[in-house]
Amino acid sequence: MQRGGQLLVAARGRAQLSAPRPLASAPQSAVQGYATTVEALPEWAKDLPPQWQAAAKPGSSYRRKMKLHFDRIDVDGNGTVEWDDIEQIIMAYVIIRQLRPGTPEFEALYEGHRFVFANFWSPNKDLTGQCTYDDMIRNMILANNAGLWKNMDEFVEKTPVKMTFALVDADGDGTISPREFMEFWQAHKLKQEECRPVFEELDTDKSGIITREEYHAAFFNWFTTPHADEGHGPGKNLWGIVPSA
Repeated sequence: MQRGGQLLVAARGRAQLSAPRPLASAPQSAVQGYATTVEALPEWAKDLPPQWQAAAKPGSSYRRKMKLHFDRIDVDGNGTVEWDDIEQIIMAYVIIRQLRPGTPEFEALYEGHRFVFANFWSPNKDLTGQCTYDDMIRNMILANNAGLWKNMDEFVEKTPVKMTFALVDADGDGTISPREFMEFWQAHKLKQEECRPVFEELDTDKSGIITREEYHAAFFNWFTTPHADEGHGPGKNLWGIVPSA
């Protein structure tokens, strides 16, 4: 619990508790829907099967949806995901949920984000690593092609999806309510007008909540489908509406 208190004290010293730090201005290509010109295939992708070669090319729908994800984690907009970015997301949640240091809710939030960053973003497997957008694209496509996740059950066991669900499910009841989803949306500074359409897309049985199974299916489709076309299934717009080509 001491770590959590130290985090808040440090954040207060950097004036982060009055309001989450705003995102840096989006690059012009992102504002216009990302680059769509066809460029040379990256060297690391030249031996991949056609569907993943297509996904690796600049302007592909896979790159567009991954860029949407990356930009929401790269809070300061400097082109790398670092622990400082994750701390800002934590601070946003702290403000939105009105959490106090030392509480179980605060510690679960902190430790969950630390686990996800260290194990799935940082190449050093600690809080010192950095991940660029190109790193993320290469790692995700190569992992998919290597068959690390042959089905959804394997995906759930080998990725942080269970932990990320727990971070959104604030009350721990095993479902994500509209309010909890809005908190997630606000903490990551996503477009408010896109929150409801995405929630409704993920709520496949139209029960008014997102179940654990629906959330897992959305993440599985998001990361393992090499395109973002209509009919892709739940999770096409997991992190907001994917820009069209």
